[in-house]
Amino acid sequence: MAGFFVMVVEKFLKYFGTRRTRRYLTFDKYDSDSLAAARQDKSYLLYIHIPFCQELCPYCSFVKVKFDRCLALKYFEALKKEIGLYHRQGFRFDSIYVGGGTPTVMPEKLAEIVDYAKSLWEIKHLSVETNPNHLTDDILGILKTAGTNRLSVGVQSFNNEILKSTDRLKKYGSGEDVAERLSSIGGMFDTLNADMIFNFADQSNDMLMQDIETLKKVCVDQVTWYPLMVSKGQKKELFEKCGKVDYRREKELYKLIVGNLGQVYKQQSVWCFAREKGAIDEYIIDHDEYAAVGASSWGYINGTMYSNTFSIPKYIELLEKGKHPVVAYRRFSKIERMRYDLLIGMLEDNVSAEVFRKKYGPRFWIGLGAELGFLIAVGAMRYDGGKFVLTERGRYYCLMLMRNLFEITGDHRAERIFSDAI
Repeated sequence: MAGFFVMVVEKFLKYFGTRRTRRYLTFDKYDSDSLAAARQDKSYLLYIHIPFCQELCPYCSFVKVKFDRCLALKYFEALKKEIGLYHRQGFRFDSIYVGGGTPTVMPEKLAEIVDYAKSLWEIKHLSVETNPNHLTDDILGILKTAGTNRLSVGVQSFNNEILKSTDRLKKYGSGEDVAERLSSIGGMFDTLNADMIFNFADQSNDMLMQDIETLKKVCVDQVTWYPLMVSKGQKKELFEKCGKVDYRREKELYKLIVGNLGQVYKQQSVWCFAREKGAIDEYIIDHDEYAAVGASSWGYINGTMYSNTFSIPKYIELLEKGKHPVVAYRRFSKIERMRYDLLIGMLEDNVSAEVFRKKYGPRFWIGLGAELGFLIAVGAMRYDGGKFVLTERGRYYCLMLMRNLFEITGDHRAERIFSDAI
């Protein structure tokens, strides 16, 4: 009976999460030349999106394109222009997160962008994503000189069978090679993170345990372990190459990760684990709002979620004309902002009643009563010492919700959602 109850709850969360996410992604056309005014008492996180990859992985649902040097050079110039727009509008940033794509596809140009941002603001934290084949002395030296605090390496798995089925074995080397490279650069950055994925179709429990044991030996500072996120646009290609994904195994594999990786690493968030308290978090969680530059990037400022154009040529064209590349937005209502903060707080396992009280007033309980009541009733959360703390079951429920969110927003055909806005 208990198993049936849990199954019903999980199906409800998936249904509810999908409907709510699609509703929130009904954006309006953005026709202004500027964003909402920046708060002068606030420092934001700046997300920079580099969409280029030398090779495209079949499972990746983030917006990316095959590397074209000529187009990339124009793109980096456009990035600089967009960053300048934020500076002229009075925004202040103290942290940068660079994602992709493969941000290090042109490391010198990336360093120029970072140096430009640092000439405008005092940047305290810089987090950069990269791939195993870019762990060379030249590229690492450029990243180190640029002031990178956290380097996140897209490992995904050390198992050669999985690497082969996902077209990564020839591109990035064997699992043994990748592990050796990671070991050799330990201590070079404040935080060395390994990005991993679980629930590949051909991934057995033993394969996952081998990945866990390899990570323990490599001794990276941090591990982010995402469930496989498959957007509609990627399903056909992924299933043809790697087999159909069985979501019924997801919970079992997640428990293996938490139970075994947790022997060495402390869980920082639903999917992030760190050896030391000082490890920089994957999204640098001191920021509840962030601006985003680059084609297809998303930002969240003053209760407004906004998106740049998904088209790289259009992105470049708009910035050459001195215009913002933002094409769509949704201004959240108060209750929508509260729900957004609740989801992000759950991801970080840090839902503080005091923080909500200061932000939304003493009656915030009324606005979130249904959500909090449901989560407590189904055993996903408990109230303890002024905080709503996730249980083991609740962490998995949050993982499901975040996977669902990323699958929808990461769909390459997601631009249809903004069709009226673009």
